[in-house]
Amino acid sequence: MALLKFFHIYVFLLVCTAKATNPEAEALLRWKSTLIGANLLSSWSITNSTCSWFGVTCDAAGHVTELQLHNAGLHGTLHAFYSAAFQNLTLLDLYNNNLVGVVPANISMLMSLDVLDLSYNNLAGAIPYQLSKLPVIVELDLGNNHLTNPEYAKFSPMSTLKLLSLANNDLNGTFPQFILNCSSPSMRSLDLSGNAFSGPLPDSLPEMVPRLWYLNLSSNGFSGSIPRSLSRLQKLKWLYLNSNNLTGGIPKELGMITGLRILSLYNNSLGGSIPTSLGELQLLQRLNIGNTDLISSLPPELGNLTSLEHMVLEGNHLFGSVPPSYGRLRNLHYFDIGNNRINGTIPQEISTNWTKMKVFDVSNNWLTGSILPQISKWKDLVFLALYNNNFIGSIPVEMGSMRNLQLLSLYKNHITGTIPPDIGNATSLKFLDISYNHLEGELTAAIALLVNLVVLDLSSNKFTGIIPNLDSRKLAVLKVAGNSSFLSEPLSAFCQLKHLRLLGLSNNKLIGQFPGCLWNLKDLQSLDLSSNAFSGEVPTSTYYNTSLRLLQLSNNKFTGCFPAVMKNFKSLVILDLGNNEISGAIPPWIGESNHLLRILRLRSNMFYGSIPWQLSQLSHLQLLDLAENKFVGTIPGSFAYFPSMRQSDMLQPVLTINIRSTTFGYFYNGSTDIVWKGREHTFKGRDAFVTGIDLSSNSLSGEIPLELTNLRGIQFLNMSRNHLSGGIPKDIGNLKLLESLDISWNKLSGPIPPSISNLIFLSSLNLSNNLLSGEIPTGNQLQTLDDPSIYSNNMGLCGSLLNISCKNDSDRGMEQHEELETIWMYYSVIAGTVFGLWLWFGTLFLWKLWRCAFLSCIDAMQQKVMKKMMHIESTESCPSIE
Repeated sequence: MALLKFFHIYVFLLVCTAKATNPEAEALLRWKSTLIGANLLSSWSITNSTCSWFGVTCDAAGHVTELQLHNAGLHGTLHAFYSAAFQNLTLLDLYNNNLVGVVPANISMLMSLDVLDLSYNNLAGAIPYQLSKLPVIVELDLGNNHLTNPEYAKFSPMSTLKLLSLANNDLNGTFPQFILNCSSPSMRSLDLSGNAFSGPLPDSLPEMVPRLWYLNLSSNGFSGSIPRSLSRLQKLKWLYLNSNNLTGGIPKELGMITGLRILSLYNNSLGGSIPTSLGELQLLQRLNIGNTDLISSLPPELGNLTSLEHMVLEGNHLFGSVPPSYGRLRNLHYFDIGNNRINGTIPQEISTNWTKMKVFDVSNNWLTGSILPQISKWKDLVFLALYNNNFIGSIPVEMGSMRNLQLLSLYKNHITGTIPPDIGNATSLKFLDISYNHLEGELTAAIALLVNLVVLDLSSNKFTGIIPNLDSRKLAVLKVAGNSSFLSEPLSAFCQLKHLRLLGLSNNKLIGQFPGCLWNLKDLQSLDLSSNAFSGEVPTSTYYNTSLRLLQLSNNKFTGCFPAVMKNFKSLVILDLGNNEISGAIPPWIGESNHLLRILRLRSNMFYGSIPWQLSQLSHLQLLDLAENKFVGTIPGSFAYFPSMRQSDMLQPVLTINIRSTTFGYFYNGSTDIVWKGREHTFKGRDAFVTGIDLSSNSLSGEIPLELTNLRGIQFLNMSRNHLSGGIPKDIGNLKLLESLDISWNKLSGPIPPSISNLIFLSSLNLSNNLLSGEIPTGNQLQTLDDPSIYSNNMGLCGSLLNISCKNDSDRGMEQHEELETIWMYYSVIAGTVFGLWLWFGTLFLWKLWRCAFLSCIDAMQQKVMKKMMHIESTESCPSIE
């Protein structure tokens, strides 16, 4: 009995061994052994039938015919893949893995292969020309790798090919010649997008691939005009030519491709007008001709595209009004005509009929009229961008019924009235921007119900009152289920917006205290309360916010000392406390706690004491503004070690906040106000590259540190209205990028260094009201600074600009010597006279004998004078005797 069991086990192992000796299985296991982390291939084992392995398909005879391993998490190469055993393999799908290395040329020996998909891997090297020898290949997809040009001259015609994708690789040169070398009547799909191909598009393409359905040549460098011959591709349904260097307008012949579903031409320099013939594409579902330099009105004929779902015309030079005929586009759910010059009002037909609309963007135009309440019928609307137009009227109450709305942007219009409390019902809102309008009144506490808000910008309006607290009596009128938890205690309304990343309330008329609970919003990146009338001290907090990057509290009435809460904000990039009533010293911990700061603005407060050297620990600082305070002491020489001011190459933007959702994004560039060349400017976005130091209007003393001339990347430097002495550093010319220099109203002496003429970008200079002397340097950029007042009240300066001639050194030295002797002579005479008078009168006053003798002498002289006068009078009264 035991012998029989042993025999059965032996037979079983023999069968398994027989299975394992299958050459196809051996080849697959050999390849598996070269892969890393092939967890999904755990079923690949000699204990299992090859045909039961993951991703393996066999024919009736047990031969492997298909290998489908897409998204299998494979790491490795294809070097060990090929085997002569794969003579029945028809499909090899390795899409979206992490395969590296080259594509082996021996894959071309898989003679039965009709589908080869190696896309979305990290394969590199030249595409092997041997692949063109696959005799029955139908689909070849090598897209989204790092492949380079094959030896095109060795490519054979691939007459059986229906799909070819070489998209998103590192290919270059002109349009691939092997596609044009012979007719490929079977070709249905051709994708060369995302490479670096250049040159013209071939006119002969319709003859070579006459039955093409899908053509994608986007994101290359193709130039020239769009071939009119493309109209002969009558089977074409999808045409992508976007993101190239195409010119010459949109050919009207494209309107002849009657089966076209998608036409994408955006991001070219086509120019010209929109052809009315496009209105004949009755089956067109997507039309994207944005950013193509079109100069045109909106053709009413586009209203015939009743199948259209997606229309993008943004970023052109379109003018005129929106045709009412567009109201017939009832299937439209995406409409974008932003960044044009469209005027007039939105036709009533549009607001009535576009009930499927999801994305509606007419931003940056000249549109007028009120915001139509009928838009509330667009129940599927997700994105509504009306910003930077001339819309008037109030925010429709009906906006509150748009439960799917995620973005509402109305900024830079002429919207009036108040924020309707019903807005609290639009609970899907993530982005609400109604800044730069004429809205007024108190802020509604209903905003607290918008619990999904990520961006809330109410800045630059006329809102008054305090930041609202939750008030159950006011919120009770809003029938919003599931929000009773908000009504339990009187908290600041905005503190309930737990997902908030950007809060902008600047440039309003808000008053009251700073709500300390705002510090608890863990995702908050930008908080701007500037230019209001907030008062009191900035509250402290024990919460450490690692997200906050921008804090602007300037132009308020905040008091107290430097806010200790700043110590908690380790990611802070911009801190602006300017124009408040904050006092005390700058704490030395700022250099360590806020080490990412790039802008520090404390101007126009009441800070005092010395400037802490620890500020030089802010290695990213590019703008320091401490002007108009009460700082004393010297300028720290360590300021010369700000790395961002020492480098002369281009800086990164000061602050960018890119907030994205699954549907859209909100991009914000931090801004700040700077006194630039004597005037206040707001630097925002890419302009916020400015670097500089402003220490003006303090009580700083001592000399200008020589080390400051190492700040070769600095653009403005203002140390005016202090008590600085000594000379201007002789290497001031090292500040090659300096555009504005103001050191007026100090006690600086000596000559103006000749190196100042090396400041080739200098456009604003003020050296007035000092003790400077010598000749004013000339040459280079100084020739353009011809206002004499920039050197005024420096008695020792000379030069043609001041109409004061400068003599040579010897003459000037002699003249100065003579002037000095004259001055000493005058001083000596005056001193001698004063000394003699005091000696004479002092003697008379102290010694009585001398005083009596002096007075007796005076009396005798007086009597003598009187007698003489009497004799003269008597002589004159008598007649003369001859």
